[in-house]
Amino acid sequence: MEEIAEKEKDFFNKNLNISYVDESLPRADNKIILKHYFCSLIVYGVLGILLWNIPFFKDYSSYYVKILYNHLYLSYILIAPIIYFYYRPKSIWKSHNISICGYIKRVFFHLPKFAPLKTEEIKKELQHFIPSYTESQSLMLIFIKFFFGAIMVSAFVNNIDVLMQRSDTYKNIFDTVSTAFLNLDFNAFKHFLFEYKNVLYTNAILILFSIDLLCFCLGYLTELSFFKNKIRTVETTAAGVFFCLICYPPFIAVNQAFIRLPQNDNVMAFGDINSPITWGFRIAAIIFLCIYAAASVALFFKASNLTNRGTVSCFPYNIVRHPAYISKNIFWVLTTVPALFVDFSAIDFCLKDYLINSTLVVCAIIGCAGVYYMRALTEERHLIKDPEYQRYTQKVKYRFIPFVI
Repeated sequence: MEEIAEKEKDFFNKNLNISYVDESLPRADNKIILKHYFCSLIVYGVLGILLWNIPFFKDYSSYYVKILYNHLYLSYILIAPIIYFYYRPKSIWKSHNISICGYIKRVFFHLPKFAPLKTEEIKKELQHFIPSYTESQSLMLIFIKFFFGAIMVSAFVNNIDVLMQRSDTYKNIFDTVSTAFLNLDFNAFKHFLFEYKNVLYTNAILILFSIDLLCFCLGYLTELSFFKNKIRTVETTAAGVFFCLICYPPFIAVNQAFIRLPQNDNVMAFGDINSPITWGFRIAAIIFLCIYAAASVALFFKASNLTNRGTVSCFPYNIVRHPAYISKNIFWVLTTVPALFVDFSAIDFCLKDYLINSTLVVCAIIGCAGVYYMRALTEERHLIKDPEYQRYTQKVKYRFIPFVI
């Protein structure tokens, strides 16, 4: 069995793993270093231009994110040659940026034949435009890092900005809690919880999502053997890419137009902020959001979409294979369903409208869960090519709910 596993691993590394470097290769020479360096300058320069000029990023990405990118680009120009010529990493022989530039050169500088062509000649001509496995992986890899990296960093910066604006509130909370504990005044502590419960709830959501965003920012901004987060393979199938992108802006607008999930973090049962039902749902929502954040922390430098960076099997990934997806969906359910708790005896209550609204909410929840279910299936179809993930699925048998599904 070990011999078979080793053969499968060897096949995967040599044929599919784009980060695999054969140790028999020599250290990078001056020619390949310069080629990689200048190809990288071209690729990263074009991405910087797109970041500043594509309408979506002009509206979505904060100004500070773009400035950060400019500084990182300048740092790369100055520091990268020193690192490359000193360490001469073997990984440069498999440079993604060289693959990208090679593909672009082949497409744009190929002179097509205009004379009548036979079928075989047409196929041969089309081959110039079809990327090889390495080229398609490299192209998708750079798109993923650029697109998701800009979104995650921008969202994280915005969250940090909000947290800083609320610093006085956090100071008051800390002073109140510390005073109550130091004086062993539990009545004051209970009064504090009652008065500040909504503030604690909304800020807990903000902080937990910020932790998630931080992990993904680190994942997209780094790819080093030191962090064990080298990208092995990238998802390139239409279905896999579609079910992932539909969960993020600007494509999520299409998702919301069809599904219309009326999710609201501050939803209340019976419209009452002090209702026990409201807080029962809110406490449960925070618990599942903690699991969601824990899943991101478990991934840490490996956190990213549409990529295989190695399998993580610590909590909560030792319970189910997709803890982030299930906990996020449950969080959305718990921050949606309380709206269905209404006063049935109210004068303006209409049973017909209530049943229609309830049906639409249930359908929206099912639709949202369906998107993430398909996202999990396409993700596993991609990851299962890795023998390491195959062994993981044998140990952790359930995708979402232990002993159920």
